[in-house]
Amino acid sequence: MLKTSIKLVKEQQINAMLNKMVEKSFEQLVAEPMLLCLDCSDVDIYMAISSNEELEDNIKENFELDEFGDVKDAKTYDQLLDELQEYFVQLHVESGRFDYFPAGSYKVNGEDRTSDTEMLGPKGIFFAPFEDARN
Repeated sequence: MLKTSIKLVKEQQINAMLNKMVEKSFEQLVAEPMLLCLDCSDVDIYMAISSNEELEDNIKENFELDEFGDVKDAKTYDQLLDELQEYFVQLHVESGRFDYFPAGSYKVNGEDRTSDTEMLGPKGIFFAPFEDARN
């Protein structure tokens, strides 16, 4: 269940769409294995909304819109998107489809390396948060 500062209209639909995006992301990464940087907007609700009009409309239903279809209360809207961003990342991490690599030190091909960012990779393909760290 989504934990947000406002009660969402169509919460179930929004949740289902976000889960479907996680599944689609995984399928794409299995086809072309690569890592997602959690600190670099690779998992970004703003990008997800900009490429999914239905999701954007479902989120905007929670707000009063102006004559151009823009949210009047931008501050509350931005706060909601920040909360949805946290949830979207959490969905990726907890989906069981991805391996999570926290920032830290890793040994890759006998070499000590450090990652300054959190990364996700499709389950079982990478053993560390580097493109050459493949199982």
